[in-house]
Amino acid sequence: RDSKLTRLLKDSLGGNCRTVMVAAVSPAQNQIEETLNTLKYANRAKNIKTQAERNILNVDYHVTEYVNLISRLKTEITSLRNQLKRPPASHQQLVQEQ
Repeated sequence: RDSKLTRLLKDSLGGNCRTVMVAAVSPAQNQIEETLNTLKYANRAKNIKTQAERNILNVDYHVTEYVNLISRLKTEITSLRNQLKRPPASHQQLVQEQ
């Protein structure tokens, strides 16, 4: 509850999603305390029960947003292509001076 890991995983552990936790443990004698803490934490996290709900969205609204975005991007592409076709102002001045 009070650990940094719990705070980091707060949305995943209690949110509207499925979460998988992998606990990495070590057989080394000098890591026994860390391994026990990890296993205790994983066991507590395993017991957390959440009820995921489906996010039902209006598909027409999202399609309209994407259509508008595509239209704006096409306009931007056309504008950028036109800018590439025109030589830079400094180049035009050099050509006129010659």
